[in-house]
Amino acid sequence: MKDLIMISWPKFRRPASAIPASTAWIAMASIPLVHYFWPDLGAVSDRDQTVLFALTIFAILALSEIFIARIHRKPGSGLVYNPENLKNPAYLADFWIKLIGLAASLALLALFYSTADLYRDEWYQPFFSLFGDYWPLILAVVLSVVTAVHFSMRHPRDGMWHLGRVVLSFGRQSTGARELKSFLLGLGVKGFFLPLMFCYLVYDWSFLQTRSLWDAQDFQQIYAYLYRFAFFLDLTIVTIGYATATRLLTSHIRWTETTVSGWLVCVICYAPFWQLLSRSYFNYVEDGFAWGVWLWDYPVLYGLWGGTILFFLAVYCLTAARMGLRFSNLTYRGLACDFPYNISKHPSYISKNITWWMISIPFIAVDFWAGLANCLALLGVNLIYFARAWHEERCLSRAPSYRAYKKHVNEYGLLARIRRGLSGWTRSVARQVN
Repeated sequence: MKDLIMISWPKFRRPASAIPASTAWIAMASIPLVHYFWPDLGAVSDRDQTVLFALTIFAILALSEIFIARIHRKPGSGLVYNPENLKNPAYLADFWIKLIGLAASLALLALFYSTADLYRDEWYQPFFSLFGDYWPLILAVVLSVVTAVHFSMRHPRDGMWHLGRVVLSFGRQSTGARELKSFLLGLGVKGFFLPLMFCYLVYDWSFLQTRSLWDAQDFQQIYAYLYRFAFFLDLTIVTIGYATATRLLTSHIRWTETTVSGWLVCVICYAPFWQLLSRSYFNYVEDGFAWGVWLWDYPVLYGLWGGTILFFLAVYCLTAARMGLRFSNLTYRGLACDFPYNISKHPSYISKNITWWMISIPFIAVDFWAGLANCLALLGVNLIYFARAWHEERCLSRAPSYRAYKKHVNEYGLLARIRRGLSGWTRSVARQVN
C-alpha cells in the first residue's frame, strides 16, 4: 500500500491498519440523514426498525470502505480468496472442526445468558426476543460468514478452530493455544457489550420517534433533543461495531486485552456495575440541581454553556464514528490516527469527562463541603478513565503502528503543542520576574 503522509502531523505515515479517514464523515452524515428520511413504518416494531436502521448504516459504511477506501485491497485481513481452497482436503477437514468450535461458542453464550439473572430482566427483552424471532436467519448469516472467511484464510486454524479441537479432544489439545485465549476473550467482549448497547439503541430509537428537532421552540428543547441524539448516533456505531466484526471487511478483532485490571476498569463503567458504584462511591450529582437550573435566569450564559456541552458531545460522537465498523472496547481492530485522534490519543475520554463536569457542576452545591465531596467523587470517575486510557495504550502498543502513532502524538498532537507552549510561556515569565 502506498503510504499517505498525514498533512497535520509532519512525517507521520499512516500504516496499512489505519482506519479509512472517510469512515467518520460518512457515518456522521449518514446517521442523521437516514434517521431524518426514515419512512413511517407503523406496523413494524421499534426493535425491528432499529435493526433495519443499523443494517442500513452498516451497508453504507461497508460499501464506502469497499468502493472509496478500497479496504479489501489493503493487507491485514489474512485472506487470499483462492477458489482451490474449496477442494483442499486440509481446508475441508479444518472446516468441520471449526463448525464444532462455532457450536461451542454459541453454547457458551447461551449458558452465560441463561445462568445470569441479569439477562432475565425485562430491560434486555429487545435483544433476546430478536434472537427468538429470527434465529434461523441470524444463524444462516453467521454460517455464511464463517464459511466465506474460512475458505479464504491463509491460516485457517484460528481461535474458533482451536475451540473445536478442544471439544473434540475433550480438553486434551489446544487448551494452551494463544489463538484460543484471544478468541474466548473476544467472545466475552461481544457477549457482554452487544446486548447492552443494542437495548440502549432500541430505547433511544423509541424516544426519538416521539420527538422532532424541527418542533423545538427554544434552545432548551434543541439541547434536549441533540443531547439524546448524540448518544443515539454513538450507540449506532457501537452496536454495528460489536455485531459485524469480520475479516471480510478487515474489521476483525486482532487481539484482546488480557489483564484482569484492564477488564475491570472497563466493565465497571457499564451496567450493571456502574449503577452500584455511582450510587455508593462516585455520586457527584446534587439532587435536583444541574447546569440548566444554575444558569436558567441568564439566557446568554445558558446558551453558551449548553452549546459548549453539545460541542464536546459532538467530539465524543466523532471519536466513535472515526472507529466506524471497528469500534470495540478491550480490543485492537485497527489504528485511528486522523482527526480527532491527532489531537490526543484519547479524545473520547477527554470530551466525555469534560461534559460530566459541565453538566453536573459538582462545584456548585448547598455548602462548601458538599461541593468538595462532589468534586472528589467526579475526580474519582476521572481517575477510572485515566486507568482505562493507560490500559488501552498498553494493550494497543503491541502494534508497531500504534507505538509510532503514540510517539508522534506525544510530540506533535495539539494537546502536546499546547503543553509545550504553556511550558515555554511559563519559563519566559519566570525569567522576566527573576
